[in-house]
Amino acid sequence: MQGQAEAIILPKANKLKLNSVLYSADNPNDILVKTIATTITPGVDRLILTNKPVSHRVLNYPIILGSEMIGQVMETGPEVSAVKPGDFVYTFKGDRWAGIETYYGCHAEVVPTSEENVLPLGRKPIHRDLLTGLLGYVIAAIEKARPDKSSRVLILGLGSVGLMAAEYLRSKGVESIDALENFGIRGQLSCAKNIAMQINDFTSDFNDSYDIVIEATGRILLLEKAIRLLRPEGKIVLMGNYEVLAYDYRLIQHKEPVIICSNITSYEHLLSSQKLLESEGIESEKFFTNVYAVNQFELAYRVALDSKDAIKTVISWI
Repeated sequence: MQGQAEAIILPKANKLKLNSVLYSADNPNDILVKTIATTITPGVDRLILTNKPVSHRVLNYPIILGSEMIGQVMETGPEVSAVKPGDFVYTFKGDRWAGIETYYGCHAEVVPTSEENVLPLGRKPIHRDLLTGLLGYVIAAIEKARPDKSSRVLILGLGSVGLMAAEYLRSKGVESIDALENFGIRGQLSCAKNIAMQINDFTSDFNDSYDIVIEATGRILLLEKAIRLLRPEGKIVLMGNYEVLAYDYRLIQHKEPVIICSNITSYEHLLSSQKLLESEGIESEKFFTNVYAVNQFELAYRVALDSKDAIKTVISWI
């Protein structure tokens, strides 16, 4: 299966372009998926757009972004067994592009990938399916912190990750959820109870209160200011995207926090996410704030990265 497809690429830093890209999906377990919709992941995309790697991988332009896609299988290799042409799937990686770096690689009209990178939907897709990866990422992180129903949790940042963290905690029966968020509109969408716009808005009454602090802003230095709110030996879960993981340990060591890094979302986490979304255990509608046609991709990115109202920005490919 070889050909070419229109894709949103980064030919260099701070430049987006819709261009035709070659693909080669010739392995026996490869598949081609016709894209219906993708989403922008602002935390990751903002760093990569500005030439700041989010992992140990070196950025080699040109690059194709995109890790959240719903679509329909077009063709399959001879050893593919989980899906067949016509099936609808959630796709989280397109890694069969030729001569181009794939940072997940799903922002394209057709995504060449392998069977292991898709999740069968078993029905026609609906927009909440686009949240499968986000919720899976949240499940993987919060699973490590092991909260119970009595846990007090503070979420720093109510972008898509923080907002989903609050929703998932609520679905698990955790009721004491507070948050820090600069943009009031995001606070209105959240199920968090006490929401501050500045860290100093949490008075001394909140000191030593929280069992878990979830950092979802990508601003690691915020931990230094929030540490007074964490109980001694409490847990800090890092869920942002960080260019440099640097903070002054002297300012937090007196609390002896357990610092949890979470970055890997397994296929099992995606299955758990799919099941929870299917049961409507997550209030999904509020996440979708903007939808743009593919020919408006530049506007879509500006809104996703710069608008205080944006949570999940969708690009439609049909």
